[in-house]
This record gives sequence, C-alpha cells and structure tokens, in this order.
Amino acid sequence: MKIKILAGAALLALAGGQAAMAQSVADSQRPPSSAVRHEYVDALRGTIKPGNFVKAEISSLVLLDPEKQIYAYCTRTTERSNSNWSYIGLTLKNNMIVDLSKNAPRCHDKRLRYYDFPELRNMRY
Repeated sequence: MKIKILAGAALLALAGGQAAMAQSVADSQRPPSSAVRHEYVDALRGTIKPGNFVKAEISSLVLLDPEKQIYAYCTRTTERSNSNWSYIGLTLKNNMIVDLSKNAPRCHDKRLRYYDFPELRNMRY
C-alpha cells in the first residue's frame, strides 16, 4: 500500500500536479478588494483585446502562507471564440504579483468562491 501511495505521488509530481488548497487556506477567503480588481485590469490593459470576454469572474483572495504573507487569487474568463472557462492563478507578496500560472489547479477547487468581474469584462483601452 505504501508503495502505491509513493508511486502515485511520484506520478503526480512528474505530471506537474498540485494538491487542492488546504482547508485552512479555503477558510481564509475574503472577497477581492477594488484595488486588486483594478490592478489586474490595469496589468492586462494593452495586452488583450477589450470586449473579448463574454464572462469574467475573480475569486476570493486566500492566504497561502501566513508566515511569509503570501496571498493568491484566480480569475476565470470565457471568450467569444471559446465558451470554456480559462483560468489564471496569481500569487502575491507585498501586494506585488510574484507568480502567474495558467490553469492553476487551485483555481478549480470547488470551495473557492468566485465573483462577477465586470471591470475586466467591460475593460477599455
């Protein structure tokens, strides 16, 4: 049994998989501030075509590492050309983005709350 668990963990590590967020992280959720919303939109301005998103949502902010004060949140969008959700996971330290990953596993966690994100959907140049 121990060998099966180790083999499964090794395969998961090789596949680049991450575990879903811990319950303590899920419990730390708080709605994203207006500043977080606007900073994300400002970061995308000029890199994507405004009006391209049909749906846009932003997740709660969660505390990943209390000791280092590392936070994270996700966005999910659908585009006119693709009706499937596209996920982006962001990690923040000292209010600065330190990591960004497409389709981050934590963004798919069913406990993560998402909120409408009209600022992104209605973004202008």
